[in-house]
Amino acid sequence: MTTIITTSSNNSATLIADRGITSDLIHPDMSKIVQQGSWLIGVAGNARVCDQLQYLIEYPEPPSDVIKSGEWFKWIVTNVIPLIDDVIKDTEMEAEALLVTHGKAFLISENLSVLSAKPYWAIGSGSELALGVLAHLQYNPDWNKNHDLSGVKAAQVASMHDPNTRGTLDVWHSHHTGKVYRG
Repeated sequence: MTTIITTSSNNSATLIADRGITSDLIHPDMSKIVQQGSWLIGVAGNARVCDQLQYLIEYPEPPSDVIKSGEWFKWIVTNVIPLIDDVIKDTEMEAEALLVTHGKAFLISENLSVLSAKPYWAIGSGSELALGVLAHLQYNPDWNKNHDLSGVKAAQVASMHDPNTRGTLDVWHSHHTGKVYRG
């Protein structure tokens, strides 16, 4: 399994994941976050579904009117969810996804519902540990400037206490302008 975490403030969001894979094989170093244009995609669950959601779907760039208006839910439900549904139509959605773009984070649940992941959320085997840490750290007065550091701390705690969360961490940032960078 894995732990994938998102944290966000008004202008930015981060996506953080460990790099260890545990399934039929154990792989110590595999990126679980994929970038497509302004999108960051992190998926935890069935390996086939993870691959499908990260590599078979071409996520559309959000139009400027959605970015300006903040009408993200309607746009994702009408433009992104049908793409996901089409790709996994012959497979059960035994996975959850965190999608991040333009500094906004969204949870795509196993039933394909879309939920806000602000100010934080986590998926995967270490998610409960990470969520506990983040529930405490969100009250830090520096959250808006340093929410990414809180996400890293939550991932480190999950790695210490969840045997299926391991390896180094990938940390990706998404700015409200659409700029995405790693590190």
